Amino acid sequence: MTSEERQRRFTEDVSLIFEAMGLAPMAGRVWAALLVSDQPHLSASDLQERIGASAGSISTAIASLNRIGIIERVWVPGDRRNYYAASMAGLDHFLERRAEALTQMVLLAERGMEAFADVEPAAERLAYLRDFYAWFDREYDILIERWRSEQRPSNE
Repeated sequence: MTSEERQRRFTEDVSLIFEAMGLAPMAGRVWAALLVSDQPHLSASDLQERIGASAGSISTAIASLNRIGIIERVWVPGDRRNYYAASMAGLDHFLERRAEALTQMVLLAERGMEAFADVEPAAERLAYLRDFYAWFDREYDILIERWRSEQRPSNE
């Protein structure tokens, strides 16, 4: 299998995972192309050529990935084009935002439990929702901290 074939296959596999997570498959293709590129960064036209997609599709995917925070714009002195790179630091921020979303769901479920305490089975469903998200919120924070501690350079 050639390098280009490996890249295409990987790109399509990532797009399927993005789609399964409710994200745009094209965003998955763009992110995958940036991850496996032999270049430190790519322009939108580079991505368009590598993926075989329209300029509009690439632009929309870039905007989506920027919002998520897993790519970053790279400035190249003397070049007016925008370049993009996969942001490994952005993954950390992405995890933090996911953790915050879990916390917000706990608070929302608690508000719902107060507002619908007299409505069965709504109160029961909301209590379950709160407990579910509270458990994941606690565990997620532990996992993030464990990840960070394992990534720190050892002083030994």
